[in-house]
Amino acid sequence: MSLTTVSENSVNPRIQSLREKHSALSEEIENAQKSLSTTDYFLSQLKKQKLMVKEKLAAEEREAVGQ
Repeated sequence: MSLTTVSENSVNPRIQSLREKHSALSEEIENAQKSLSTTDYFLSQLKKQKLMVKEKLAAEEREAVGQ
């Protein structure tokens, strides 16, 4: 299932918020990878956060489709 399965017109605020957070984390990870001062630990924590958001987003979208 894609993260964009639910139509934009029916997106609830929780799904929209999770999408925005996922996008922000993607950008933060990209910027952190470019920085020489970023530690591997910090980068791995960002990636874990992004994965957790992605999993929550997928669950919310499955629930929205099932309604």
